Amino acid sequence: MDPAGRVTTRRYVLMNAVIITSVTIFALDILHFRPRPLTVQDKAVGILLVLMGVYTQTELRGWYRYYSKNAQNGCAPMPVYPNDMFGIRYFLEAVRQVRANALLESRQQRMKSLGHTFVHKLFPEPGLCVDTDDPEIVKTILATNFEDWIIPEIRVRGMLPVLGYHSIFTTNGPEWQHARAMLRPAFVRDQISDIQCFDRHVSKLIDRIPKDGSPFDLQALFAMLTIDTISDFMFGQSTDIMGTASPEALEFGACFDRSVFKIACRVRLGWLSQLLPDRELDADVAYMRKYVAQYVQNVKGQTEKDLENGARKYVFLHELIKTGEPDEVVRDQSLSIFLAGRDTTTSVLTYLFFELSRNPGIVAKIQGEIQGLGEHDPSWEQLRGMKYLNWAIKEALRLNPPVATNAREAVRDTILPTGGGLDGKSPTFVPKGTTVRYLPWSMQRREDIYGSDASEFRPERWEDLKVTVQYLPFNAGPRICIGQQFALTQMALITFRLLQAFNTIERKDERPPVRKLGVNTSMLYGCWVSMHRGPE
Repeated sequence: MDPAGRVTTRRYVLMNAVIITSVTIFALDILHFRPRPLTVQDKAVGILLVLMGVYTQTELRGWYRYYSKNAQNGCAPMPVYPNDMFGIRYFLEAVRQVRANALLESRQQRMKSLGHTFVHKLFPEPGLCVDTDDPEIVKTILATNFEDWIIPEIRVRGMLPVLGYHSIFTTNGPEWQHARAMLRPAFVRDQISDIQCFDRHVSKLIDRIPKDGSPFDLQALFAMLTIDTISDFMFGQSTDIMGTASPEALEFGACFDRSVFKIACRVRLGWLSQLLPDRELDADVAYMRKYVAQYVQNVKGQTEKDLENGARKYVFLHELIKTGEPDEVVRDQSLSIFLAGRDTTTSVLTYLFFELSRNPGIVAKIQGEIQGLGEHDPSWEQLRGMKYLNWAIKEALRLNPPVATNAREAVRDTILPTGGGLDGKSPTFVPKGTTVRYLPWSMQRREDIYGSDASEFRPERWEDLKVTVQYLPFNAGPRICIGQQFALTQMALITFRLLQAFNTIERKDERPPVRKLGVNTSMLYGCWVSMHRGPE
C-alpha cells in the first residue's frame, strides 16, 4: 500500500479503537461505577464522542477505503491536495479566486505544481473530487467508459432554477437521450447552411459600428447579435436587440445574463451556496419563463399555412411543439438553446477579435483569403473551405474554450487509466460518487501537447497539428455538442463579414485582459476596439 495509505489506515484503526474504548468507559461510568443523571459535562462528552464517530466513519473511512481499494485493484492513488482534510481550504481558495476572476489561471498553476491529476475534498461535499487536465482521463469519462459517468448532482441542482428539470443540460440517462433527440433536428445541415438567417443580423451589427473610428465594446455587440441570431434561427422570429427591440426583449437579455452567471457560481461553490435565497434570481427566472411562454403561444397560434407563407422554411419551436411535449418541456429546452447558442458564440468571437486587434498580420492573412475567394456572398461550403479563417477560429477555441471547466460524477466504483502515482501515469481507482472536474482551458495550453508557444495565439499551428481529445471546445463522446457546426458557421460568417467590411481593427484598452468565468468565459472589461473602413 502507498505510504499515505498506510498512514491513513493506522489513523482510521486508531480512531476506531479510541472511540470504542472511550464510549465503553463513558457508558460504564454513568451506568455502573457512578450512576447519575446526565450532567452538562456528560452531555458535552457525549456530543464530542458522536462528532468523533461521525468524522471517523465519514472522512477517515472514505480515505481509508480509497487507499485500500487502490491497493486491492493494483492501482496507485493520486497526489492529494495538501493540508486540507475537509476541503475547507480548497473551498475558500475557490471563493477568493472566483471573486478575483483568477480561477482558471490558479487552477492551471496548481496542475503544474501538483501534477496533471490530483484528488481533494470540496467542502461541504461528502465524496472525493478529482481535478485533471489529462486527455486520457477525459477520454475515459466522456467516451470509453461513458456509462460509468453522469452529469454531477451538484451541477444539476445548481442549474435547475434557470434551465428546469427537462433541459438537455440537467438530465441524465434516458431522459437526456430523449432531450437530445428532440433538439437534434435543429442542427441538421439544411438548417445550419442557411446562412442568410445569420447574414441579415450581421448587417445590423456592421451598421452599429462607429464609422469615425471611435472606440466601442465589441463584446457587447456580439452578445446582442447572438441573441438575435439564436432566437431567429430557433424560433422563427428575432428578439431584434440589434434593431428595434421591445423593452420586454431587452429585459429578457438582462435577466438571462444575471441568472446564468449566478447559477455558474452556485455550481462551482457547491450546495451550501445553493441554500441561500436570492430574490433577484427568482424574479429573473420568472420573467424569462413568462417571456419564453409567450414565444410558445405565438407559434401555437400560427397555422400551417402561416408557416408555409413565412420567410423561413423551418421553425424549430414549431417542430418541437408538434411532438406533443408539455409546455414546461418546451420552455426548458428553449432556455437551454438560448444558453448554448448565445453565450458560446459570444465568448469565442470576443476572444478571437481581441487577438485580431493586436495581431494585424493575422488580420491581413484572413483578408487575403477573403479576397482570394472572389465571392462577396460566400456559401456554407466556401466558408468551411477557408483554411486560415478556420485555423484562427480553432485557435480561439483552443485558448478560450467556451466551457473552460466541466465535470462528471461516477455512478459506480471504477478505474481511470492514468493519474495515479507520483508521475501520474499509473491506473487509479475512484469510488462511486467521486466528481472528476476536467479543465479544457488548462489542457489546451499544455506545452507537451501544443509546444513551447502553447500560450500564444498562432493559427498556423493547425496546418500540421493532429489532436483528438486533447482539443475539447465542444466536449466529446455521446454528449458532444450537437450545435458545434451551427456555432462554427456563425463564427466564420461573422468574421468574414467584419474583415470584409473593415480594413483594420485596433485594440483600445491598455488594461491586461481578465476573463470572467460564468457558464462560459467572457472578458471582464469587454473588448474595446476601433475599426476602420478602407477607401470606397
